[in-house]
Amino acid sequence: MTFSKKINRLNTVFLDTAPIIYYIEAHPHFGNLVMEVVNAFQSGEITAFSSVLTLTEVLSKPLEVGNEQLAKRFVGFLNYSENLNLLEISAPIAEKAGRLRGQYPNLKTMDALQISAAICFDIDAFVTNDVRLKQIKGIDIIVLKDYL
Repeated sequence: MTFSKKINRLNTVFLDTAPIIYYIEAHPHFGNLVMEVVNAFQSGEITAFSSVLTLTEVLSKPLEVGNEQLAKRFVGFLNYSENLNLLEISAPIAEKAGRLRGQYPNLKTMDALQISAAICFDIDAFVTNDVRLKQIKGIDIIVLKDYL
């Protein structure tokens, strides 16, 4: 199945940090794939989610190197994009993340929290580029590398 067909079958997606970076920074390989997701949610075809943790992750590098303009682009995209919702991390999400880490001992805390947010909000798919996350059960994990 093509990436476009996969996205068109969904109602909701959760965007992990890397796809957002690929979109904002126009990554030469993955930027166009993520653009398809962005176009789908900005046109209202689907609803997209990410979490406040994504905001933390995308800001660190631009601010480390003094690129305030890039940091502002990330903030603007995450906070003001049409049909993109930033989820707060709650106690139930944190508990689910702990359970996921118990089930998948190599799962990083940040990844567990992001995936748990998607699962707790009953989101159809989690878009990432981390192939290690494909082992997670309970949500459709879409790895961008699989569609190149």
